[in-house]
Amino acid sequence: MGRLFTRLYLILGGAMALYVVGIVNLGTLIHGPLEQLYAEYAQGSFTLLEQRLKALPADRWQPFIDRLNSGGGYPLRLTRFDRLKWPATQLQRLTQGRTVMREHDNVALLYHRILQSPWVLELPFNQTEEDDNRRLAASTFSLIEMELLKQPQAAWPQALETIKAPFTFPVVLIEMAQASLPESAQTHLQQGQVAWHRVDDDHDYLYRQMADSPYAVKLGPFYEPIGIDHLETLLLLALALLVAIAVLIWVYPLWRDLRRLQACTDALGGGDFTARVNLRNGSPLTPLSTAFDGMAERIQRLISSHKELTNAVSHELRTPIARLRFGMEMLANSDQPDERQHYMDGVNADIDELDQLVAEMLTYARFDRERPTLHMQQQPIAPWLEQVVAQAHTGEQTLSIECRIVGDRLRPTCFEPRLMARALGNLLQNARRYARHRVVVTFSCEDGHCQLAVDDDGTGIPEAARDDVFEPFTRLDTSRDRGTGGYGLGLAIVQRISRWHGGKARIEQSPIGGARFLICWPETAPDSGTPGGSETPA
Repeated sequence: MGRLFTRLYLILGGAMALYVVGIVNLGTLIHGPLEQLYAEYAQGSFTLLEQRLKALPADRWQPFIDRLNSGGGYPLRLTRFDRLKWPATQLQRLTQGRTVMREHDNVALLYHRILQSPWVLELPFNQTEEDDNRRLAASTFSLIEMELLKQPQAAWPQALETIKAPFTFPVVLIEMAQASLPESAQTHLQQGQVAWHRVDDDHDYLYRQMADSPYAVKLGPFYEPIGIDHLETLLLLALALLVAIAVLIWVYPLWRDLRRLQACTDALGGGDFTARVNLRNGSPLTPLSTAFDGMAERIQRLISSHKELTNAVSHELRTPIARLRFGMEMLANSDQPDERQHYMDGVNADIDELDQLVAEMLTYARFDRERPTLHMQQQPIAPWLEQVVAQAHTGEQTLSIECRIVGDRLRPTCFEPRLMARALGNLLQNARRYARHRVVVTFSCEDGHCQLAVDDDGTGIPEAARDDVFEPFTRLDTSRDRGTGGYGLGLAIVQRISRWHGGKARIEQSPIGGARFLICWPETAPDSGTPGGSETPA
């Protein structure tokens, strides 16, 4: 869970870092759009100015500029091109006839080269929005007025069609009486000043009377880009969007894994016990999915085991019960003492077989249901091995059981002595049942793995059937069949104990002629687990 929230904080931190980077570089980001916007607005004014200056000798340019500045607009200034210490890209844009915007002491300035001459026109602006617009437009109105005064008033509408051609915004000639303006703007207009009027918070218009005529020129509407007019709102929306994306990146994998876990739960509840979640290792729900998959594995194993036990019990108990019924009927119909004793002995043998079968089934069911706590111990192998072999040899007169230890007899070995004794005892019981004359038990330890080998000189086990004999209730149809005894559970228990030790049981061909049963496990102790835990995979 800690990693889950750490990931969230990292994602949110990344979003905030992107936001801060955007704020820091905001000026750079909006400089291009601002420059393009103001260059478009100034295009018509610069065109008219160039036309006027083109008709004048160069020594008359500055007096003309001074005349324009007397109109109350932003002061225009002529600067020599060769004195500009700018980056080469900006100088190249000036040479190409484009308008360049630069900032100096928090004042934005527009620069435009006049007619590819050594002179560059500088136009500063930085006041309130109304004063800014009025002063910016003052020179433009003056230039338009100069052009109109060349014509009689009656020809002004036609002349304006030619004048407004280079402008990127509407330029309209109207009568003074048609200007519907607020009182303050109307006062500016009547005083011969530039009047500014905003409509619907989106459209800006500029008006000025032309000389002492009854006409005024109307410029606009002007539209500011939404990124400038609503910059603060856009920045907040950008931050909200970054946070939303960050949370989505964090939540989506969690939501996807929860849906997968829910689907697996529904499948398991519907009876599909093979359903597993199998989430990726980096998922925050990996511990939960691992626990769920382990639970599903145990449930599937328990149900399978119960089915096997149910089928096995119905099959294994049928024969001794049938013999018991037959023996009881024969006992009831017999009058001879010898016959009655014979049938009584048969009944007792069948009862003993049933008792042994039930004990084996209960043992396997207990081992199959849960893994007991493994009390792994480091102890010398020789005393323990000799004791187990001696117990298996008790009462056996015709069979030779040898015990061999390869290497140090007192070398400490890690295993659970009680359960390993049960596994080795089952192998010895199996070997005694099928060996002709000889059984050899060998212990060795090398390359970090311990090995117990039980060899017999019997008929052996076919290679194709060697994996099947470790399945519960499995018996072969050769000499190792029902007639030799056993219920097919002993070797299944051996395999289970081997896996609890982190190893595996297998069968090979014995060097003395029969079968070799091997139990291999790592020399280092595996996780001991807890009661009810799952098996350690082989």
